[in-house]
Amino acid sequence: MKTIGIICALESELKRIREALGGRPEQVGLYTFYTAGLGEKQVVAVQCGIGKVNAAACAQMLISNFHADCIINSGVSGALSDKLHIMDIVAATDVAYHDLYSGFLSGDYFPGADHFPADERISSLAEKVCAEQGIACLRGRVVSGDQFVTDSTVKAKIIADTQGMTTEMEGAAIGHVCYLNKVPFAVIRCISDGADDQGATDFDTFVVHAAERCAKITLSLIERL
Repeated sequence: MKTIGIICALESELKRIREALGGRPEQVGLYTFYTAGLGEKQVVAVQCGIGKVNAAACAQMLISNFHADCIINSGVSGALSDKLHIMDIVAATDVAYHDLYSGFLSGDYFPGADHFPADERISSLAEKVCAEQGIACLRGRVVSGDQFVTDSTVKAKIIADTQGMTTEMEGAAIGHVCYLNKVPFAVIRCISDGADDQGATDFDTFVVHAAERCAKITLSLIERL
């Protein structure tokens, strides 16, 4: 049986997924994992909490304890690209950090990679699901850091440093862990704000709507994996 892991940082991001799938709760450490059958597949969904360490620990638990064959990170994010608008979807081509010097992960430093490629099949399928539902979806780099970006100057620096399309706080850590374990992953994000001076206000206004849209796409995606 294929096991699909779903990681969301916020309760609002996981709520619709849990309601749709149901699932049996299982406690591992401080995390509660919800396991549900979906045809011949098993889905294990969990709220990891905010930030890179929470996300990385949770991803490793999904792999070590539940033997996830792939992991999908679903949630909201702030737009870096001017091609993105609020409520658009981003399917990651790859993930990277914006708050860690990339040289510390590349060259002679383990693991020899400063960005981590998302699974092409899953990401392409997410793009197809969005097209079928009439939802704008772009492919590009998702960048992560332990920072909620709501400053246009900071945003400009992140763009210059990383060429990222959107920014959030968990995807690169999840991708990093999956890379180390040779487990395919995808990061699917819905834009809740522009990661700029207006970002905090927009986030408060759109976070729930964006989380629900991303959950809807994620549910449609896992049905077809």
